Amino acid sequence: MDSDQELKSLKRGLKAMALINLQGSITISELSRSQELPRTTAERVLMTLLAEGFVARDPETKRYFLTSRVRALSGGFSDESWIAHVATPLLFETTRSIGWPLCIATPTGEYMSLRVTTDPSTSLRLHRRHIGSEIAMAVSSSGITHLAFVDAEQRRIMLDILGASNDPAQAPARDISRISHAIAEAQAHGYSFGLDHGRERSVSVPIMAHGQVRAVLLMVFMAAGLTHERVVRDFVPRLKAMAAEIERLAFAGEVTQVTI
Repeated sequence: MDSDQELKSLKRGLKAMALINLQGSITISELSRSQELPRTTAERVLMTLLAEGFVARDPETKRYFLTSRVRALSGGFSDESWIAHVATPLLFETTRSIGWPLCIATPTGEYMSLRVTTDPSTSLRLHRRHIGSEIAMAVSSSGITHLAFVDAEQRRIMLDILGASNDPAQAPARDISRISHAIAEAQAHGYSFGLDHGRERSVSVPIMAHGQVRAVLLMVFMAAGLTHERVVRDFVPRLKAMAAEIERLAFAGEVTQVTI
C-alpha cells in the first residue's frame, strides 16, 4: 500500500491499543513519548478510542485501559491478557481505597510474572514493581498460591523443576516438608503469605475458572505496618471478593467444553 493511501489516524489508534495491551494501561504523556507524537495528537487518539468504546479512563490516575469491546476483535486474546484488562480498573480503584498495592501474576517458567500492578498509584516507599517483574515461584505468595490450585500432576512436575533449579531463590522447593505445608495451608484457607518473611510481604488468592487457576491476585504490604492476623481479618475477605468479581467479569460468558 502506498504511504498516501494509509490512514495515519487509524495506524496511531491501532498502535495505541497494542501499547495498552502490552503495558496494561497508559497515560496521554506515555503515549506521546512512546510514539513521538505531540501531546495534543496523543490525546485525540485516546479520546477517539474512548468515544468508540475501545478504552476506558480512570478519572483519578488518568490512565486508559482496554475494554471488553477489544476482546470481540479477536478470539485469540489470551486468558491472562483478558484477566489483566478486566481487573486493572478494579485494582486501581481498590488501591485508592486500601492504600496498598495490588497485582495480578501468572506463571512464566519457574517464576511468577506481574501482568498488572498498581504500584504507580501509591505514595508508599515500597520496592517499585513493573509489568513483567518476576519473583521465584517457590518463595512468593503468588507462587505458592498457584502451586496450591493447579492440578496434582502439574504441581508435581513444577516442584521437581523448582527443586532442581540453579536459582538460589528457589531453594525452599528442596525442603519438601516446608513447601508442602505451605501449599496445604493455601488449599485449606484459600490464600497464602508465601515463604518470604522479609520487610516487604504479600498475600495472594487464586483467580479460578471451571476449577482451574488462571491467575493470582496479590496485595503487597509492609510487615511493620500490618500483622498477618490483621491482613487475614481485614484484607483477605476483600481480596477473595475481588477475585470472584474478576472471575465473573472475565469468564461469565465462557462455555465449558466437554470432550466426548
